[in-house]
Amino acid sequence: VARGGRATVPGMRLRCRVHNQFGAERTFGIGFMSHKRENARRAADEKRAAKAQAATGARAAADARAAAAAERAKELDVVPWLRRLGFRADEARRAAARCEAIPDASLEERVRLALSFLCPRAASRDFRPAERRVGTAA
Repeated sequence: VARGGRATVPGMRLRCRVHNQFGAERTFGIGFMSHKRENARRAADEKRAAKAQAATGARAAADARAAAAAERAKELDVVPWLRRLGFRADEARRAAARCEAIPDASLEERVRLALSFLCPRAASRDFRPAERRVGTAA
């Protein structure tokens, strides 16, 4: 096949790697086959290096995404803020679980939702002074 023949079953010979290389060197010459083997080795090394670099880049990108997600989760975690307001840890965790329904909301919106769960009556009250309320008589 390498010299222009056709690949047919009767024309095939089963050889081990060493004998195949020996036959190729006898047919094409030692220098030619050494050059071909070196080119094949170089191409395989480049392919391995590119694959390793891609894996490293993908791993670094995944690590960066995970770190960003962890940072965002930390920013949006309402439990510490509820604990600072005096709520027990179990109450804060239950309220935080309600906030999982709005993952893209700001921290303020998540805390408001948690507080409305923890203090349903207080959430409906307007604590601003009467003179600051819109539409009410002072």
